[in-house]
Amino acid sequence: MQKQTSRSLEYSLPGQVSCYKGQDVLSDILNAIRLQASSYFCTEFSAPWGIREQQTDYGTFHHVVSGNAWLRTTDGRYETRLSKGDIIAFPTGSAHQISDEPNSSTMSGDELLKKIHKNTNPFSDGSNKTTLLCGYFKYQSHSNLPLLRDMPNFLHIRQAKEDSCIWLNSLAHILAQEIRSTLPGGAVIVDRLTEAFVIQILRWHINKQHVDKNYFSALADTRLSCVLSLIHKEPAQSWTVDRLARNAGMSRSAFSSLFHDVIGMTPMSYLTQWRMHIAQDLLKENKQSMVSIAEQVGYRSEASFSKAFKKVVGVSPGQIRRLQ
Repeated sequence: MQKQTSRSLEYSLPGQVSCYKGQDVLSDILNAIRLQASSYFCTEFSAPWGIREQQTDYGTFHHVVSGNAWLRTTDGRYETRLSKGDIIAFPTGSAHQISDEPNSSTMSGDELLKKIHKNTNPFSDGSNKTTLLCGYFKYQSHSNLPLLRDMPNFLHIRQAKEDSCIWLNSLAHILAQEIRSTLPGGAVIVDRLTEAFVIQILRWHINKQHVDKNYFSALADTRLSCVLSLIHKEPAQSWTVDRLARNAGMSRSAFSSLFHDVIGMTPMSYLTQWRMHIAQDLLKENKQSMVSIAEQVGYRSEASFSKAFKKVVGVSPGQIRRLQ
């Protein structure tokens, strides 16, 4: 009989490594991809106004602090009216425009940012004011980790319809105040608050995974999140599908099927990918021997490690090290 568990309980079956209260796969991943975030500005715009954002290799977001706005993506897939409290995010950096009305003239986001930093707001004269908080978040985009593969193109949090977003709304309010503050240490506080803001947005997305099958839904599944946490915390363990299945409280076949169906790869492929991600970081630090790095990611010889590394990354460990 399978043992039903919850994320808040410690549990184990014969031959298992226990899953503990506090396992946090999202934190593991965010640390691995080195999430960084900051806010550009929190500024009041008077109609007519418009901002045009090009495709980027980092994520962007906008929060409507007050007033209303109109959002449209360049590819035409999303077009919607935004109200006070709404948050929109583009984790993959999709091109878009945000304005007071759909047909308003727009200014490049880069050009607008330069003007605001020079205390010159080009949209300051007029009525129908809207205050926007805008920022970005970035990560190691070269990583092959499935969290980045499954990042959504567009997220829209309608605060008026989301009772669960009270804390996120409060955080956005504090961030909007802090970015306009002139107190010492403000830049660091804004960066940290923005990182927390982005993580809350990703949490919201995880909690919405009721139908979709992707890495975010794996984070919401107690069985899979337990296994992912064990792989992250102990990558050098001699993991097998049988051992991982026991930790999930499932049969081998049911576990393998669920893992592949949701995450899109086999458990052993994920384990290897995670090991190579760690190895890349260790190689870039250039402080440890190749043998030591191989052992830390579960390989008994440098040769077997090098072969696995090149298969996943595409180049040899030595090539990564020589580039540093």
